[in-house]
This record gives sequence, structure tokens and C-alpha cells, in this order.
Amino acid sequence: MKTTFAIEISRELSSFSFYKDALYAFESVLSKGLLRFNSDLVGEICIGLICLSPKFSQFFQARRPKYYEDKTLKFRGSVTPEVRMYKCLTVDFVVDFEGYFRLTTKEECLKFLALSFIDFLKILKYPGKLKKFEKEKLLQAVKDIFIENSIISAHDGI
Repeated sequence: MKTTFAIEISRELSSFSFYKDALYAFESVLSKGLLRFNSDLVGEICIGLICLSPKFSQFFQARRPKYYEDKTLKFRGSVTPEVRMYKCLTVDFVVDFEGYFRLTTKEECLKFLALSFIDFLKILKYPGKLKKFEKEKLLQAVKDIFIENSIISAHDGI
């Protein structure tokens, strides 16, 4: 499965490189690991990773997950005026800013992101067209990716 990220973070996180390093490491590990996951229904997952401080989060509304079986989106004035969305699931993964900002190392941040993403997948309400999607298989694949990369252990309450 192809994985695409759009990362949106508050300015406070830009002050310390380990916050951003953990976000990009999380993106890299998950993207590479999910390449091995195959599904007949979903070929790509687009994840909006949002970590905004309370003063900025009031202007943000998480969108419901959306599934595109086969649709061409048009964007006027864009370099790519048409984008084909084929077997694509889009989700907004909102990270708890206060919990993330309290951490002091890249490893802590990475573990926090991994555990938060696992919890996110557990409660994610998939679009109706994905009733037969292998949700548990995806969840297990994500857990395995994080365990293989020593980000979490099998005993982390997952």
C-alpha cells in the first residue's frame, strides 16, 4: 500500500529539531513498512498528520475519513490540474499537542506517535464502501512495523 503524508505542525514544534525528526522518522518507517501491506480495496492511504497547539487548533476541524474508489479531482491554477484518486483512503490523524510537546527526546516522540496512531486506527470509522476492508489486518501490520523497528515493544499495552 502506498502511503502519503501531509504534515501540519505548530510553530512551537519547529523550535526543537527532535520533534520534527521524530515526525519524519514516523512518516518514513510507516511508509516503507506499509508497502508490504496489500488490499484489494485500498491501494493508497493519505494521512494528514496534524499536531497543533491549542491556540491554532481552534481554527482546525478534522475531516471525516473519505474513500475514493476511482475519481479525478480537478484543481484550477495548479501545476497538476488533475489528480486521479484510485482506491485511496484519506484520513486526518490528530496528535495530542500537549502530550507530544512534553516529551524530550526523539525516541519518546516516536513511541508517542506510534502508540497514538495505533489507538487512532482502533477507533477509526471507515467509510461505508470499506465494510469489507481488512481493518484488523491493517492494524496488526502497523503494530508489527513499529515492533520490527524497535519503536514499541509487544508489551506496550497494544
